[in-house]
Amino acid sequence: MNIRVLFIDDEDIRDDLKQNFDDLEISGFTLKADVAETFEIGIEKVKSLNYDLIVLDLCRGPASDTAEQEGLSVLKEIQEFTFVPVVFHSAVAYKIESLRSVVVGVSDKKDGIQILKQEIERIISSNLVLLKERIHRHIEEEFKKYFWDTIHSKRDLFTPESNDVSLGYLMLRRLANSLSKQNIRELIKDSRITGKALPMEFYVFPVAPKKEYEAGDILEKENDIFVVLTPDCDFVERFKGELNLGRKVGKVLLAKAKKLEEFSQYSNFKATPNKDTNNKLSELIRNNISDRYFFMPNTPFIQNQIVDFQDKIMVDYSELNSFSNIAKLDAPFAQSMTSSFIRYYNRIGFPDIDVDYVIQKL
Repeated sequence: MNIRVLFIDDEDIRDDLKQNFDDLEISGFTLKADVAETFEIGIEKVKSLNYDLIVLDLCRGPASDTAEQEGLSVLKEIQEFTFVPVVFHSAVAYKIESLRSVVVGVSDKKDGIQILKQEIERIISSNLVLLKERIHRHIEEEFKKYFWDTIHSKRDLFTPESNDVSLGYLMLRRLANSLSKQNIRELIKDSRITGKALPMEFYVFPVAPKKEYEAGDILEKENDIFVVLTPDCDFVERFKGELNLGRKVGKVLLAKAKKLEEFSQYSNFKATPNKDTNNKLSELIRNNISDRYFFMPNTPFIQNQIVDFQDKIMVDYSELNSFSNIAKLDAPFAQSMTSSFIRYYNRIGFPDIDVDYVIQKL
């Protein structure tokens, strides 16, 4: 499969880059190189053509400590226009090391093209390079099927006269439903995505701007982590005609979480690792040890946490503004947590019956 790369660089190196990288195979992909003589031409090409990767110089002309870093302005324009990984290739790369990320690489020209190859390979290995094209292709396919297989073929239901605005809603919901785990696995092309849930699948991050809180929202205040337990419906504003009746919620129920290493099962496992402690730790992580606890796995934005439904607080709705909303439990994990909470507080104890006494009387 081809990866389209645009090199935006000075004339003295631009042609060498194209010669070295055009048709080069990296990580099973073939690079197809294009070049731009100036930053301005590069931006025009980015806006008019689809590229999978941009290799960008930092300075116009000879690089130096005092040269203007026009490449940063180009990066900003790219960020405002599209999503595509960028690798800076500069003789003063040390000045932009702080920009290095999963989708931004940094390569020093003084190190030759080998480091540049490594940066390109690193970004390709992240599986993000071709994700845009795959998503576009997936959306096109889903909309095509919906246009012709549903709207057109069922024209007795969807007539021009009806002009039902909900049709657009149905199309987008169909698109959302098409992003099943199997389809996501196909889009990402990552063999690590299996039938078992990975930690990232637990969360929505970052939380999109919204008007209301929801059950499963993960909040932080003064380094403490909490999860919202109050049902979503209590946060919805109610109306009677033009009259705003407000929300049902007055106080919000939060369950406090603590780090896994502060949990007794984990401490026992670390102190005396054996089959029994390992099994208990495994059950805890799988949320099978007790309905009292809910495990939230480690990701870059949250550490391994154990939600304890016995450790709860009630806060006024207005106090939520003092909490940071760091992430949200995604479906079905939010529902699973809520179900565990309900089961834990709806349980009814049953005294142990004297079995020996009963058997003696048989």
